Amino acid sequence: MGAWRRRRKTNAGHSRVALVATRTTGPFPIRRCTIDDAATMASLGARLFAEAYGPTHPEPELSRYLARSFSVAGIRDAISDDGVTMYVAEDSDGSAIAYAYLRTSPDPPSGVRGVRPFEIVRFYVDGVHQGRGIGAALMEECFDDVKNRGGEVIWLQVWKEAPWAVGFYARMGFSVVSSAPFYFGDQVGDDHIMAKSLRSVVSTRRTDPR
Repeated sequence: MGAWRRRRKTNAGHSRVALVATRTTGPFPIRRCTIDDAATMASLGARLFAEAYGPTHPEPELSRYLARSFSVAGIRDAISDDGVTMYVAEDSDGSAIAYAYLRTSPDPPSGVRGVRPFEIVRFYVDGVHQGRGIGAALMEECFDDVKNRGGEVIWLQVWKEAPWAVGFYARMGFSVVSSAPFYFGDQVGDDHIMAKSLRSVVSTRRTDPR
């Protein structure tokens, strides 16, 4: 599964500093990032974006985009902000192989409906490790985070010409609700806005007598 792209409307966004909580998925633990992970996340994000989109999003704009979107300072600021959670999955050697960047979204795009929406700003799994359930486990971590923070809907923006990514999100319960442009230099891409309601899950948890 490849990475999906996001609007150019904002920069690195907001995030939070939190205690490191780890969930083990086979040999791939998932934990919440701290500011000490900023350089690793910046490097991983830039590399995986370039691998996924380099052939269709060429230089010189590719290097400019990577510099803007994956600076160490920008990632550190995001991790330090209260509106964001960033998760990283690691292999048995402790190397980062996937990550998700999630934040509150007070002004969601058309078609996204629900109380306290959240946006998945970026979601990446290293191609070498795809097909092992890491992406699904990472996404479930995002769902749990949103529900724990009182959110009822989660959304993301994905390139329409990336069927591997669109298919994955559909399998995770996301549906296409609208579209949006993606600006990359002189290129203007046509992206899906996909959303998933978590309302029924929240309701079930609240009324479960156990």
